[in-house]
Amino acid sequence: MAQLPTQSSGSAVTGSNIDVFDTNRFSISAMQKASKSELSYDDIEGTPYIDNNTGAANNLPLGKFYTPNFEYLETALARYNAYTDKIEVSPLDDGVDYYFLKKVPDFLYVVLKDKKYRAYQHENGIGYFVIVSDDDKRSCTLLKKETVSFRKAKKAESSFVTGTPDSFQRRKDMYYLKLDATIVEIPRRKKDFYKLFGKQKEAIKNYVENYKLKWNDEEDLLKISNYYNTLLL
Repeated sequence: MAQLPTQSSGSAVTGSNIDVFDTNRFSISAMQKASKSELSYDDIEGTPYIDNNTGAANNLPLGKFYTPNFEYLETALARYNAYTDKIEVSPLDDGVDYYFLKKVPDFLYVVLKDKKYRAYQHENGIGYFVIVSDDDKRSCTLLKKETVSFRKAKKAESSFVTGTPDSFQRRKDMYYLKLDATIVEIPRRKKDFYKLFGKQKEAIKNYVENYKLKWNDEEDLLKISNYYNTLLL
């Protein structure tokens, strides 16, 4: 069985970080080339990347980088690997080798196409989320987690059963609420969902029932999040 891949297509670099050392450029450090013995993503069906491409042919992975105050830093080639939960970056004057962006919580904003990514600390470690709300500066922010899983190949056990190749499979997006500094996954049970809002849970419950909202729908979750913020004004 082939080893699970850790490299990206192209000349990817494993175990490397990109640090911002001033307001204009990225400094690449601790570079290590991927081993040739590792399995290339080209040998796997599907893709670990979220399609955030732009351009006339929709094939340009451009990303814009911003400071914690949302001040523009730089534009570079960038893509989100939802299998490794890493953002891979290549300077525009390179465009061949990709490097891993250092994952620092509550630091850089990365805008890919029409989505804003940022790393946060949560119960499972540090991970990248899409900010669904307008920003993440208020008491309640709706976040989305995009993931891709890897399924190993299965050999055909007989001539009547078809085998399956190694493949990447996009999983259903998961939603989270950032309540001040705490990030929690949206519970499956409605009563547990209401408990997230503490003293405002009855107000949220009435709002959901009056407007017939669903706590597992992105558009409705955004309305609930925005309403909760108005209760704290």
